[in-house]
Amino acid sequence: MTDGLGRRIAATDPATGEPVEHLELATELVLHTAFATALAERVTRLSAVRHASYVQVRRVDRPEIDRLVVVSSATPGRRLSDLLDASESAGVRPDIEAVVALMRQLLPAAALFSRNKRQQALGTLGPERLFVVPPARVVIAEAAFGTAIDQLQLSRADAWQRYQLAMPPSEGPVTSTARGDATALGVVALSMLLGRRLTAAEFPEALPALLASARERHGAEDHPLSSVFARWLRRALQLDEDGFDSPQAAQIAFEEVLASNRRYVTGTDALEAWADSHTATVPLPAFAQPALAAAASTAESDAPKASAVDASPVEPAEAPAPSRFLGMRPRWAAIVVGVLLLQASVIGWYWSRPAPGPVEGEGELVVTSRPAAAKVIVDGSERGETPLTVTLSAGPHVVEVRAGTSEPRVIPLVIRANVQTAQYVELQEAVPVPPPVERRRVPVKRR
Repeated sequence: MTDGLGRRIAATDPATGEPVEHLELATELVLHTAFATALAERVTRLSAVRHASYVQVRRVDRPEIDRLVVVSSATPGRRLSDLLDASESAGVRPDIEAVVALMRQLLPAAALFSRNKRQQALGTLGPERLFVVPPARVVIAEAAFGTAIDQLQLSRADAWQRYQLAMPPSEGPVTSTARGDATALGVVALSMLLGRRLTAAEFPEALPALLASARERHGAEDHPLSSVFARWLRRALQLDEDGFDSPQAAQIAFEEVLASNRRYVTGTDALEAWADSHTATVPLPAFAQPALAAAASTAESDAPKASAVDASPVEPAEAPAPSRFLGMRPRWAAIVVGVLLLQASVIGWYWSRPAPGPVEGEGELVVTSRPAAAKVIVDGSERGETPLTVTLSAGPHVVEVRAGTSEPRVIPLVIRANVQTAQYVELQEAVPVPPPVERRRVPVKRR
């Protein structure tokens, strides 16, 4: 894949023999000394960070004086931009359930970065830098470019047209900020609703018109985008004065979107189905092919070998004499073998049966929070304090988490049978309301 940042290719790490991905930076970036220095420093800081929601960046190599290569761990998924291109070619937009499922994963992942790195931002969020990994997990790539992008001193228009970086309005050169990440989250959501990537000419001038044309796809039906979702998108895209200033703010506000429509409370099945529907048109990366080839090779070795066809006539063979098994006649041998197979299957079931866990139709919910010891209320019933693990019936639930004077959080979610769902909640202190000022009348002395 190629974009403004450079060319991405599958490769093998010569030191370890592991599959990796190389991003060969564009020449203009390599020759920009401040950019290369800032990128190398940030990669060094982030190389030890490992998280399921992020592609691990390992190092920056300089194979030649005029080449820089960012080496990242291999991710056997498909880039969201490729899936959107395939969706546009097929003329079928993702279902609203797929859109919501992707955003429900992406929002907390983006918020996690700026929460742990409060003075840093991703800066490169977009469909080109997101993976959808089987079965339907969203992973953020190229997370190490934030401060390096700042060194380029780009205008908002140049940042988008040259590198597909969605930045908020800025009086001078753009910088990587939490508000910029919130803007990029809005672009991702709008792209999913439209079923395609935004073009170079559409950001930011055409955003209001694109938002007005966005619709929700419910199976074979099309519906207008709900007013709550449209309002969230306007704030994410910085079209309103109260635009989101961080991914955390966008994540909290997205819970209002989820609570507004039961169709928005969904699992990852729709996202998985949408990604799988484009499997043929979006091939797996090269580093995923060896595993498939090995599986095919194993299956081929297990299959009976086909011999060369002999065109000469074949004489009919004589019927073989009945064979015996352990000295027994065939009928008795078959009975004994059947009993042995039955015993083997019972023993195999016993040893391979699933460990005790949630019963069919139930799943586990694990709730953690900051601060800890927050009350957890599920469907109106108090279930305990965080950290909490509770078994719930499969289906939609409403979870409320509250602690002290913090603002309570209401989170709609879906529990899947025999699946453990984790939910982290960060509670923000409520802004204290000053007490009313008591006004007293001061007697006026008359002369």
